[in-house]
Amino acid sequence: MLVLHLEDEPWDSGLAHYALTLAAEQARRGDRVAVWGLKDSPVLKAAAEAGLETRAWTAGPMGWAEIPALKRAAKAFAPEVIDAHTGSAHALALMIAPRGAAVVRTRADARPAHATSLTRWAAGRTAAFVAANSALKASLEAAFPKALVRLVPQGIAGPEEWSSPPGAPVAGVLARLDAVKGHEVLLEAARLLQPRVPGLRILCAGEGSLLGRLRWQLEPLKLAQTVRFLGRVPDAWAFAAGCRVGVAPSLGSEAVSRAVLEWMAAGRAVVASRVGGIPDLVEDGVTGLLVPPGDAAALAAALESVLKDPGRAEAMGAAGRARWEERFSPAPFLRETRAVYDEAIHSLPR
Repeated sequence: MLVLHLEDEPWDSGLAHYALTLAAEQARRGDRVAVWGLKDSPVLKAAAEAGLETRAWTAGPMGWAEIPALKRAAKAFAPEVIDAHTGSAHALALMIAPRGAAVVRTRADARPAHATSLTRWAAGRTAAFVAANSALKASLEAAFPKALVRLVPQGIAGPEEWSSPPGAPVAGVLARLDAVKGHEVLLEAARLLQPRVPGLRILCAGEGSLLGRLRWQLEPLKLAQTVRFLGRVPDAWAFAAGCRVGVAPSLGSEAVSRAVLEWMAAGRAVVASRVGGIPDLVEDGVTGLLVPPGDAAALAAALESVLKDPGRAEAMGAAGRARWEERFSPAPFLRETRAVYDEAIHSLPR
């Protein structure tokens, strides 16, 4: 199959990771795949490093003059499917799609769909919508009741082998240091948890603008010996192997959650906020525990229950690994996306 992905974000994000993971897996399985995006963007750089065909265009009004050339390039590529991963990419796809190409709009961002005269017009010319989580699927179906909408959660590659959790009560976080990721709630939970879990350690992997502020809070909260900020870790799987539990205390967003999938693929129980697409990933009480976002006391109680019960943590981790293999590894991701593409192609007028 010939597939053209349009992803024009100027930064790295969960949405970009969804698109790039899919494109790389499609190419690995034999499809001819191209990724088009903004000039000098991390998306294009990552796509090129993955060996994918790429093409850049200019952001904003300066790029409008490039549309005729992009249209000619799309005709030459002759895609069967153009998969647009942002709203602006969707508009571009509708402008440049050659005759016979199915335009698919993938929604893997946190904002719900809204019906306006413009979005209804675009939906009427879109062969299919892909929703990365069930909440997005519901919003798309409500906004565009006549559209073909399918749920396809992200899949990621994981380690071939995984180990049992360590004996020490170590919880880990894989997230950028941004307010929406809930690190401050986690610090308050750690303050509550520290006297209840002897030997507690919380390791935070990631970079971001809140690093100085978060480190400053450790002394007043008496957490300097309990919580460590490690920066970017070179090997996420080695980091996960050193933790008994993975934590995702996000306050919002998480339309897709690469970190939660990484904890599951690593065979670790997950304690996470009930936001975005996380409830689609974590089976509450089976592969981990879900808590209300922003509730430090609930987060502390959930962490205590698994950190103080190694057997339960290991059982949840094993169940999470099995759930990842069955539903969120690359094979089902590719298979379910291909099924939507086939529906989209067959829906075109003949």
